[in-house]
Amino acid sequence: MITWLEEYNRRSSTNITKNDITHWDISKALWISVDEISRTFNYIWKYRWQNIPPTEPNLNITTREIHKKGYRISILTKRYRSSVKYVAEWLDTHDIYCDDLIFIFDGTPKAKYSFDVLIDDAPINLIDVASPKSAILVNQPWNKDFDWPVRVDSLKEAEQRLL
Repeated sequence: MITWLEEYNRRSSTNITKNDITHWDISKALWISVDEISRTFNYIWKYRWQNIPPTEPNLNITTREIHKKGYRISILTKRYRSSVKYVAEWLDTHDIYCDDLIFIFDGTPKAKYSFDVLIDDAPINLIDVASPKSAILVNQPWNKDFDWPVRVDSLKEAEQRLL
């Protein structure tokens, strides 16, 4: 999100910060078209993927620690097909461990995929998760008003909560 905002601010001559994004649907938070959002994301993944920072320090270590606890790590990400190779390169560059990298190209909800615990920052991805599956919401400005029982500030905190 940081790199997306940098690019958006450059293009729009604005100074929007992550804390200004108070709704997961960016088009509702900034009143821009879905097409513009998509074009900006596509541009970033194609030309600026090297500038996208990990979401937290030592993310590569945390993913390995979760794996050592016996969890299979599947990264489920909704992306455009054109960004697949850049996302994979980003994960490799940052040494992020995963057993599976699954790209969602259609509107299939993440809850339909096979997992035990979903860790996500988008409320829309958690609402259909039902037992025996569970979900952890990663706190972000765009989900602070969403009522969810298990919230964390980082993947490291989620890792500490897992058995």
